[in-house]
Amino acid sequence: MFRSSIMLLATMLCVSCVSHRPIQDSSSPPIDAANPLDGTPVALAWSSGTQLMMGVDTGAVQTSLLFSPAVESIGARLRGRGAMRTANVPVSLKDDGEPISRKQDVVMADQAPYDGLLGWECIRKYVWNINYPKRSHRFFNKLPSRIKSWNKLSLIPGSDYPQIADRHGRRIILDTGAPHAVYISKKRWNAIKQAYPDAFVSVYSGYSPAAGGFYAHECMHVSSFQLGPLELKNILLCESFANPEVMGIPDDIDIILGYGALAARQFWLDGPGNALYFSSTSHRMPAPASFNLMGGTFIQDSNGNGPMKAYVAEWSPAWDAGLRTGDVLISINGRKNPYPDLVEYVTTQRGAQASVVVQRRNRLVRIQWEVPAAPPAGDYYPTPQAITEQEFENHVRQQEKKEQTQPSADGQQPPATAGETPDEASPAADGKTDKASAA
Repeated sequence: MFRSSIMLLATMLCVSCVSHRPIQDSSSPPIDAANPLDGTPVALAWSSGTQLMMGVDTGAVQTSLLFSPAVESIGARLRGRGAMRTANVPVSLKDDGEPISRKQDVVMADQAPYDGLLGWECIRKYVWNINYPKRSHRFFNKLPSRIKSWNKLSLIPGSDYPQIADRHGRRIILDTGAPHAVYISKKRWNAIKQAYPDAFVSVYSGYSPAAGGFYAHECMHVSSFQLGPLELKNILLCESFANPEVMGIPDDIDIILGYGALAARQFWLDGPGNALYFSSTSHRMPAPASFNLMGGTFIQDSNGNGPMKAYVAEWSPAWDAGLRTGDVLISINGRKNPYPDLVEYVTTQRGAQASVVVQRRNRLVRIQWEVPAAPPAGDYYPTPQAITEQEFENHVRQQEKKEQTQPSADGQQPPATAGETPDEASPAADGKTDKASAA
């Protein structure tokens, strides 16, 4: 289960990565990159004369894998049962080339943004230039000598994925299939939040087999995050979606770098040389476009079934308006069973207004809000310039120790809706609609 689970760390996280048909590079590199680069990188592959659009995903450990719609269009037979199956489909990097793999793991999906994935077992054989500022990427057989003078992060040889060597002993991987910049493990998340005391805590959501299905977790927009010589500015820090129990691995992954971490610089991923080089110049990145300004969203259960339920960060604008985690969504602006785009609109677009009806226990609650302006990015305490990475890690460890000595808050009754007393927040048998007042 180790390899088959790890390879899906980022599968199907990004469904808007390819909005148009990319342009194939005219030269003959070892892997034909598809440009312009927008979201998850994409490359071309072939199967018996059929061209395939493949996400280039370092979070997938195998050489290649396919999504079920592509296998069905090729006409190959699916074998096995469940969400992961197999098919005898040869995949080549060139139209007339030798197959890099003949038997594929197949991810069952109703729809997918591309035909399959090229994983780390394929990528690690080459040198990959990733240049998000210029919206391009390309593969080479050898690292240009001039790049060896750039700053770099060393990789641990022989790992199932690009794992960054870390002097603090943290387990850090690069996952080019995950959209946000940095994902922090659940065991470290609360301590990380303490390091950014002025940061606005919001939420993000998505789907990943590594999470066991659909998920929602907290995130923060921060001004700076240091990883050895690499400083990432104006990024999203997210509580990780990866669940070690679901993935079947003994230890959590401390930090996952998504492709958002690559957005402001030029990078060279040298697979044979076990290094990630990066340019010294950094382009100023705008605030994340899809950042949830309300700090609350609605998702289905992990299997995508049942009614949508709220997931809310404490003391966020959605919390202040009266929304609570676990509230069952009835309607938004009069629309029952609202589509995901409407949920995104009324949580991310400044000035958007929402009239939300939810069921809480046995009664209906009406909640009104207007999406506020984006708050400033949170900083290290006291400032990014006044703290080293070593001091930051020491601070995180101190917070982890404090949490271990404090009694657990699990099982406590959730706070009453703003404007209600505890008695008023208890279940009502009449089913009447109450209006949650703003805090």
